[in-house]
Amino acid sequence: MLATHNSQPATNIVRIFDRYVAALFIRNYLLSFLVLIGLFVVLDMVFKFDELVEVADKGPGAVSHILLAIADYYFHQSFLFFAHLCGIIPVVAAAFTLMRLSRFNELSAMLSAGVPLLRIAMPIIVAGLLLNGLLIIDQELLIPRMIDKLTRSADQISRGEERSFPISGMLDDSGAVLVASRYFPNASPPRLEKLSIIECDERYRPIAHIRAEQAHWDPNAHAWNLADGQRIAIGEGRSAAEPAHTYRGSITPEEIQLWRSGDYVTLLSTSRINRLLERPGSYGRAGLLRIKHARRAQPLVNITLLLLAVASVLTRQREELTMAATKCVLLCGACLAVTFITYHMAKTDTLLAGPRLADLWPALMAFLPVFIFGPLAVWLLDRVRT
Repeated sequence: MLATHNSQPATNIVRIFDRYVAALFIRNYLLSFLVLIGLFVVLDMVFKFDELVEVADKGPGAVSHILLAIADYYFHQSFLFFAHLCGIIPVVAAAFTLMRLSRFNELSAMLSAGVPLLRIAMPIIVAGLLLNGLLIIDQELLIPRMIDKLTRSADQISRGEERSFPISGMLDDSGAVLVASRYFPNASPPRLEKLSIIECDERYRPIAHIRAEQAHWDPNAHAWNLADGQRIAIGEGRSAAEPAHTYRGSITPEEIQLWRSGDYVTLLSTSRINRLLERPGSYGRAGLLRIKHARRAQPLVNITLLLLAVASVLTRQREELTMAATKCVLLCGACLAVTFITYHMAKTDTLLAGPRLADLWPALMAFLPVFIFGPLAVWLLDRVRT
């Protein structure tokens, strides 16, 4: 009975300390979030200052217009910044939490009661694991719904102009070639101007020419509605021009963005990426596979970074905090460097791995940092003096 009565207060003390450590970690997480996101915003604003302050009509309300435009621009960009910093924020929060506990001798009572250091750090590891859910919500739900806001350039938000670019020689799955003088991706709906399409047979010989002044995307019909469209047959048995009202093919606004820039795929949800991969001849297949597997590996990379940080700074001796912080920076920096290198190597599948491993290579590169630094983090945690 005596042992039972003594163990119950000890268990309550541990639970109270768990809540205290978890609350301290969450506060440091929020502080690190504000500091790092704010630093990203300030640095980005410095490099884009000239574009941000350009205004088409400099009237009495120009200053307020600039401030509102900048606030709207960086409000949406902050969600993208968080996706980039989601692995660093818990590392900074965990390091400051454990170093504070060690610096102010708050670990002494728990250590004297026989509680090991790794048990003290358990609330931080569990909270860091749960906070990965914020990344999933950000990437799968929030960012895909604000793609039109995230693809704006800095000068566009201040002048209010529609961003556009020409399309020259984009291939359809059927072999047709699309050319347009301007494409407006942020218009509602997206539209093409001065559209010209050359339809080809199985030997890629031209058989028809479709042209239109404008083409507006219809998401319900999954087709382009042509304005003043005409279709002219090419060959010996060609006929007069026929009216053309719609054009259906594999060229969609998303395919155009993938053809234009591989970075567009980072804004899509994983379910949308999987649907694009199911289509034959989809543009940017290597980039789609890279992002798909990188998202699967990112929560594991974030946990690995957190374990490296905990293993580095978890010490009961205050005189070792400087060396522990240096060790944390070096190990986490090495893990981030390897993650960055493997992320870019994942797109060079045909050069390094060959066409047979084209689908396996991005997955291998995405999980390689976990294979390297995961066992290292576990080994360092096992060597913590407690």
